Amino acid sequence: MPVEERANWRVGYYWSKASGLRLGACDYGGQRVIHSASVPFVYVNYWGNSSGPFTDKLQSTSNQIEVREIMNGFDLKVAYDLYGADYEYAHVWRFHDDGQFGSAIVVQGPGEEIRGRHTYHLPFRLDLDLSGSGGDSFQKRSTANRWVDVAKEGRQKPTHVPDWDWRVVDKASGRSAKVRARVGDDAEIWALRYKQSESLASIGATETGVPGSPGSVPAIYDDDQLVQDANVVLWYIGHISAHERVAACGPWVELDGYPAVEPSMPDM
Repeated sequence: MPVEERANWRVGYYWSKASGLRLGACDYGGQRVIHSASVPFVYVNYWGNSSGPFTDKLQSTSNQIEVREIMNGFDLKVAYDLYGADYEYAHVWRFHDDGQFGSAIVVQGPGEEIRGRHTYHLPFRLDLDLSGSGGDSFQKRSTANRWVDVAKEGRQKPTHVPDWDWRVVDKASGRSAKVRARVGDDAEIWALRYKQSESLASIGATETGVPGSPGSVPAIYDDDQLVQDANVVLWYIGHISAHERVAACGPWVELDGYPAVEPSMPDM
């Protein structure tokens, strides 16, 4: 597995034939943040047309992963172009030297028509690992702007877009990862307790139905287990209308409680 070490990060990543660019173990300032992360597929509803829905596998004519230096950080970037230019997706994982990171899928379209009558549903799976021993907890921000525990698995909608609405926290160390939705994502997040069957879904296994709906991922893995002091996995799902023609979708994350590190300096 290739490893990129820069901007205070140590990021493991690799190419998956089933689901494109995936992350392995990622550390910030020498502390673990991510166990694994992926976007297993894109589900597309073709409204106003007799065809579909379809599940687009994120595959490419090349498995090359570009490492791109940016201001105060770096990107991992690929293009999913196996189905041609009309169905191309760009995928970026971005890491900043202050501990912020996130992922975005750019939907190029136009797909099978240009009237904007279809919707893309994109699931991002993040297996965060702040405690290192399955001792993380999931919280949401209340209407009173306080972090409150969410006892059990399930769907959560944002209330403060684009502010931080959810977080995974290791209460023993105080380390946390706050998550916010992108404006326009019509997003939801599912907090689940890690299960082997749920983990297998991250490699590109698909289900019938829109992600987030009964009978599809990640709802089929929700069996009302606790997400306090547990191995917590987040599924962020964006629902993007084709009216925007070219649109980006994805979560953004900010770390708190990690050791302070010096900002990285770009090469001159």
